Amino acid sequence: MAATAVPSPPSGPDDDAEEHANEADGIAVERLRHALGPVYGYPRPALGLSGPDWPSAFTAMLHAVLADAIRFEVTLPAPIDLLADLPARFGHRLAEVRRPALVHFDAWEGNLVLARTGHGEWRLSGLIDGERAFFGDPLAELVGLDPLGSAEDDPDLMAGYRSHAPGTVIDAGARVRLALYRVYLALVMRVESVPRAYGGEFAAWLDTWSAERVTRQLAVLDALEE
Repeated sequence: MAATAVPSPPSGPDDDAEEHANEADGIAVERLRHALGPVYGYPRPALGLSGPDWPSAFTAMLHAVLADAIRFEVTLPAPIDLLADLPARFGHRLAEVRRPALVHFDAWEGNLVLARTGHGEWRLSGLIDGERAFFGDPLAELVGLDPLGSAEDDPDLMAGYRSHAPGTVIDAGARVRLALYRVYLALVMRVESVPRAYGGEFAAWLDTWSAERVTRQLAVLDALEE
């Protein structure tokens, strides 16, 4: 993987920078969606996590996380068969995605690099930590922007996003897909905690939060099912 060095100030940004960070983040990730991949998912054939369409790729991605849960003996917050069936159950909504856009999927504010010249205006100079990036539904970026909440309900962030994507609509199909991606990300975070050997209060918090997050999103999916 090749990456570009991104300059950053020696100390954290001030309140003025924080005020504009969300809008700048929305603009930056919206621009990513114009980069298209050769396939959907993770573009390394050997991994088996890609496909010719988004439903098949997302199915492979979710099933891989569930396989890792078995491998690392992670207790899941819902029956594994129920979780594994989600892509088939909502395949018609996943099929609404017609182009494999680049999705960073971890572009929360901690992965923003802000910079300025002298005492000028802060600007977004880069995004870091692209290990979760894939090609798929650009709407999934909203989940990575606010992993713990709902980015689509943040007016500042959505103002930046919609300034470059004015046609973005959060309809029933979009809400189904957002719920699916929130289940996926919560499971990724829950499962990776074992090989990463998290411990202490953070591990306990993550265990509780991820279980609640998955349970809540499954309820959202039940309510939206046609």
